[in-house]
Amino acid sequence: MAQTTIQSLDRGIQILRIIGGAESPLSLSEISAHFALDRSTVFRLVGTLVKHGLVHQDDGSKRYSLGARIIELSGAFGEQAHLDRVQPLLRRICAETHQNAHLALLDRAEVVFVAVEQPRRGMSIHVPVGTREPAFCTALGKALLAFLGKKELARALAATKWTRYTRKTIGTLEKLKKELATVRTLGLAKDIEEYRTGIVCYAAPVRDRRGEVRYSIGISGQCDIMRPHAKLYSGIIRDAGREASLMLGAADPEN
Repeated sequence: MAQTTIQSLDRGIQILRIIGGAESPLSLSEISAHFALDRSTVFRLVGTLVKHGLVHQDDGSKRYSLGARIIELSGAFGEQAHLDRVQPLLRRICAETHQNAHLALLDRAEVVFVAVEQPRRGMSIHVPVGTREPAFCTALGKALLAFLGKKELARALAATKWTRYTRKTIGTLEKLKKELATVRTLGLAKDIEEYRTGIVCYAAPVRDRRGEVRYSIGISGQCDIMRPHAKLYSGIIRDAGREASLMLGAADPEN
């Protein structure tokens, strides 16, 4: 059965490939040379791509290059590729500890859960993908805040709402900074009933191929179950952070 295509869309995709494969920005004439079409038709096709941010036209030279929207889409693809690599690790941690396993990233003063695995048996907290939690009093958040540059950390702290969620929530900037220093030293962050009463979390940083902390990985569960196994679970999460970092192309710190 013959496939049906939309001709204008097909041509638009060809234009993106032509521009993307060029060593430098192209003029309209150079793009048109690839088609048996008049310049006005190519101009309209390119104009549509410019309108949607897929192609950028330089104001001075009037030449065309790939637009910012293409970069955003490729970034989204890369993000999904990261999650696909790490998800089996989360499943393994969840099965090994029988606790919730999470992967999160930082958005200003909050952590956003981007991947979640929950145990099939026992009690667990339902935390769906997309959930946001404050960074300053959660293990996932502290594992990310600890490795920010000075300016980035200052911006995150300026946006922080110092809500006292439990009687154990960190209440001052000085205490948080001391704890972040400990996180940098140990490579492990803890939340001992700081965000939810009765819930303990451990988390570790996850680095990308540039060596920058991109995500945090962790587990959470009931205090009476987690605390007796603190040493074991802390080791599992440290190892998971290192393993996830290697999956994303980071250099092995032990080599």
